[in-house]
Amino acid sequence: MQGPVAIILAAGHGKRMKSDKAKVLHEVCGRPMIQYVVEAARGAGAKTIIVVVGYAADQVRNWLAGEPDVLFADQTQQLGTGDAVKSCRHLLEGYSGPAMVLVGDEPLLRPQPLADLLNRQRAEGAACLLGTAILDDPFGFGRILRDSAGRFLRIVEERDCNPEEKLIREVNPSCYVFELPVLWDALDKLDTGNAQGEYYLTDAPQLLQSSGHKVLAQAVLEPNDILGVNARQHLAQANALMQARIQDHWMTEGVTIVDPRNTYIDGRASIGRDTVIFPFTVISGAVAIGARCRVGPFTHLRDGATLDDEVEVGAFVEINRSKLETGVIARHLAYLGDAHVGPFANIGATAVTANFDGSRKSPTTIGAHASVGSGAILVAPVTVGPGATIGAGAVVPKGQDVAEGQTVVGVPARPLGPKAT
Repeated sequence: MQGPVAIILAAGHGKRMKSDKAKVLHEVCGRPMIQYVVEAARGAGAKTIIVVVGYAADQVRNWLAGEPDVLFADQTQQLGTGDAVKSCRHLLEGYSGPAMVLVGDEPLLRPQPLADLLNRQRAEGAACLLGTAILDDPFGFGRILRDSAGRFLRIVEERDCNPEEKLIREVNPSCYVFELPVLWDALDKLDTGNAQGEYYLTDAPQLLQSSGHKVLAQAVLEPNDILGVNARQHLAQANALMQARIQDHWMTEGVTIVDPRNTYIDGRASIGRDTVIFPFTVISGAVAIGARCRVGPFTHLRDGATLDDEVEVGAFVEINRSKLETGVIARHLAYLGDAHVGPFANIGATAVTANFDGSRKSPTTIGAHASVGSGAILVAPVTVGPGATIGAGAVVPKGQDVAEGQTVVGVPARPLGPKAT
């Protein structure tokens, strides 16, 4: 077992989501919440990641299948967070070292604070280091109790707080670094004497401290880091915060986003410098946009769209699973699906690649410097040769390829002869 280890708790039902989907698979800016937490743990230095699954376990396993550093543990009964961590014990027999414990429904966690916790836990030799946050409104979170010297005493869950404890603003967002194997002794001592009748992981730090081990709490997390998603309203908040992070990243990298409030960029997208994104653009999925492109307004780039450098796509253009090479222009109302468009081709207003015949999707290839006229329909599979011209309103039937330099017009399209040079 290679450490450090991260344990991510992802077994909960999330009843307030009112969904048949595992809560941690609900998407934030195009990616499941659990993916962000896995990557935050990985970015902090975790070498082995154990995901504790329960409700809709197969969904979570299937999504993370193929991740080489991810293992799974099953929590067969929902007996609390302490029981969830204990379910990993068989995977960690013989392991000695730090283990982060995180929750899978906090998608805004960042790697750097987690790395700071790992480094301090190692430097201090602590059996437990809690990452905490200071909130203006701590409602819903467990509170961190300290003594008069500021030393950690214990965690009190919201439902177990007295009126004075509810005024405490330092909270526990369920972000820990424990030293193994000493944690297992503390988990064996947990009981269910609380309002929920569950085994609380939050009792483990106090048990470790009472056994003479060093326990610390450090306020390294920002309020936005710890937004937990327990309802659709929280999901909307997480999307808004993550979208702001994504756009801030790309603007820092040299991308102009004219109106961030009216632009959506998926977390899987990449964008080159000096590209300009105009308002009401939606970039969804694993989209790759090169440098010096102009995108929008009202453009929809879908999963699998690739724009090379200096491509221009404009108002009400939709691109899906298609590659547009350098210098392609598609300014108005076009649809390109399963298409490969060669360099410097021009796609006219309302032009369409008809890629779906009701049972399967087929490709369209458009050569370099080709011109597809307004209202033209290319019925896939079909190839338009380099330098060819498709007249306005023409319909090119499937399989009736257009030769290099040829001009075709009409319905169905018919050649006018070689293109004049």
